[in-house]
Amino acid sequence: MMSICFREGIQIKPDALDQIIIGSNQDIRQVLHHLSMWSANEKNLQVNDMKREAEKAKKDLKMGPWDVCKKVFSEADHKTMSLYDKSDLFFHDYSIAPLFVQENYPKAVPHIAKGNRRVTLEQLAKTAGSLADGDLVEKAIRSKNAWSLLPTQAMFSSVLPGEYMSGHLAGQIEFPRWLGNNSRRNKFDRIMQELQMHMRLKISGSKLDVGMDYCGHLRNAVINPLIHHGQDGVQDAVKAMTTYDLLREDLESLLELSQWPGSKDPMSRVDSKVKAAFTRLYNKESQPSPYVSVQISKKKGNRGGDDMYDEEEVEEDEEDTDDVASDAMIKIKKGGQKKVTEIGKVKGKGLPSSRGNSGRGRGRGKK
Repeated sequence: MMSICFREGIQIKPDALDQIIIGSNQDIRQVLHHLSMWSANEKNLQVNDMKREAEKAKKDLKMGPWDVCKKVFSEADHKTMSLYDKSDLFFHDYSIAPLFVQENYPKAVPHIAKGNRRVTLEQLAKTAGSLADGDLVEKAIRSKNAWSLLPTQAMFSSVLPGEYMSGHLAGQIEFPRWLGNNSRRNKFDRIMQELQMHMRLKISGSKLDVGMDYCGHLRNAVINPLIHHGQDGVQDAVKAMTTYDLLREDLESLLELSQWPGSKDPMSRVDSKVKAAFTRLYNKESQPSPYVSVQISKKKGNRGGDDMYDEEEVEEDEEDTDDVASDAMIKIKKGGQKKVTEIGKVKGKGLPSSRGNSGRGRGRGKK
């Protein structure tokens, strides 16, 4: 930074430059930006001016969620922070900051406990209760658009957990696992809904019943004959599939729903030849299902009532219509020389050409 200031003709002392770097959180782009702005009119920057400007820069600095989580539980930072400063940590990104706090608060070591496990457990219990209250407030905010409650959520989801577990983090800050778990839950919900729709004529349960009760037994009814009887159990496995109107792809859904994390895939115990025989027999004996997956056929020339057809085919049709030989008003004479196009005659009167011919006979018809 001193080299850049020297080349740009900015007279600045090292102490003043240190203040800029500290105020910019050691971000080189932010340092260059501040130097450019502050030296636009004045090339000689004093230390006092830099301290004042550095404090202003701190207020406009946006921290990432990892830095925010570290400050929430840092007792050293709490000594120089007011209640409003602690609340402002939440508003750096109020959508994900509570998730970082919830994920990493068990790793915080509260200094108030002084190694006492009982006190540590009490602080953990208080933190968990505060986070639960923060979740209730967030639900009210999201469901009722009560955004005026954000400061209240900041207290329950950030300020109070930071006070209860004020000390230091004993491990690496981890990304919230709730996001991945929520995405996985939504995926399982879609799978259960699809299975329930396929089996709805044969069962009376809801999609939750399919996930909790049916999928495990259906998986065993299909997989166990293949594992224990091999080729002889293929017929029983296919019968179990067709009885409940299941598709071949539904078997993968059943395995995914009924398999515990970290457990071995039961399909790995089935021989590859048995799998192939199962697939062939299923494709041969499967009956038409009561549900239909609509597929739009893209056939050239078939427009129907919908305009769902390929753009490439439309372009090909347009190219065909541009051919003058296909026009009903154009007659093509075959001679020893090149093909000559003439304008059709109607009672001896010529018709004006719209195809951009050579221009001959444009006013009158040829005789």
